[in-house]
Amino acid sequence: MNGPHASLTGGTVAATAGDRMVTVGEVDRRLRLMRGGPLAARLPRPETAEGRNLRRWLVQVMVAEALAEQEAARLGLEPERAGAAEEAALTLAGALRTGGVAAAVLAASPAARAVCQALAAGHEPAEDEVRDYYRRNLDRFTTPETRWVRPFGPVRRGEIAGPIEDAVFAARQGETVGPVEGPGGSWTLVVERIDAARREPYAAVREPIRAELAKESGERAFARWLDARHADSVVLTPGHEHPADPAQPDADHRH
Repeated sequence: MNGPHASLTGGTVAATAGDRMVTVGEVDRRLRLMRGGPLAARLPRPETAEGRNLRRWLVQVMVAEALAEQEAARLGLEPERAGAAEEAALTLAGALRTGGVAAAVLAASPAARAVCQALAAGHEPAEDEVRDYYRRNLDRFTTPETRWVRPFGPVRRGEIAGPIEDAVFAARQGETVGPVEGPGGSWTLVVERIDAARREPYAAVREPIRAELAKESGERAFARWLDARHADSVVLTPGHEHPADPAQPDADHRH
């Protein structure tokens, strides 16, 4: 999300987001919190290109937070209480779906989640969409046959190999098999229990699928809204450009 760039008076402003200024001091404080936090050892050194791009990325997050807060206020939305924020998680799937900045803001900002929910309202997935997802992802709702084998514990097809697997899955419940040649020598095994393969029926998983699809659709809508609002309302000062902006000297990837 690259907004227009401008140099603002005095070098004390990192960005403007609508009617909100994000100051250099605010960015410095937020960065100090990150560098003093539990993941500090994973962060690049400040004097490197990667360290400068971390600062740029942080500005994008702070700008997005400000935009979400303004939109929530404009719409009269009441963000969730502080305790609920702990339930949000930043996931790789979310970042791939929406982009890293949008995913980070949705994970951290109650206002962003309130805006996301407002954007998603009235756009529930259709029944055909939910059913089609179930059909295309049957593996998610299927538990393969599991055999409880002494001394291995629970075993499924593909988890062991060769003659041992063949013997285990040819045996009846309660049967002792072996000796069978395998890693380290001969094995004698007992198939103590067999749990048949099972599949969750559509009716049992329809609502979780519907909720998941609605959530993902809302997140994509939020990312589109954020891109558009950023383009219209954000000014970034030199040194605080998006890390992917080819005009900045530390650019190391492109969107």
